Amino acid sequence: MKAVKVDSTGKGKTKKEIIVSEVIEASNFFSKLSGLIFRRKLKDSQGFLIRKCNSVHTIGMMYRIDVVFLDKKNRVSAIYCNLKPFRVTPFVKDAFSVLEVQAGVIGKTSLKVTDLVFFETL
Repeated sequence: MKAVKVDSTGKGKTKKEIIVSEVIEASNFFSKLSGLIFRRKLKDSQGFLIRKCNSVHTIGMMYRIDVVFLDKKNRVSAIYCNLKPFRVTPFVKDAFSVLEVQAGVIGKTSLKVTDLVFFETL
């Protein structure tokens, strides 16, 4: 699956911007708990999605990440760029899920708070 930002251009048209082309989803309790700790560093094209999550930590990680919190409708609630190892984000009140990507990826996009993100099957 891939993560795509969608903008309405008015006039009944939409504009798509790919955030990452490959999304790995945490599928069980252990993968949610450990997150990226035991995984290789993400490529620019990869993201890690954790559902039912409103805060993350980078304890035990050796690299920085960008973190995008999404509400139940996949609208961006908060963005934390360049989160260093051994840090914890605050709880994001409206967050339902989180997309973690390699540090610097979000800065290469136009993604901002209130944007809508879709997850499309490849």
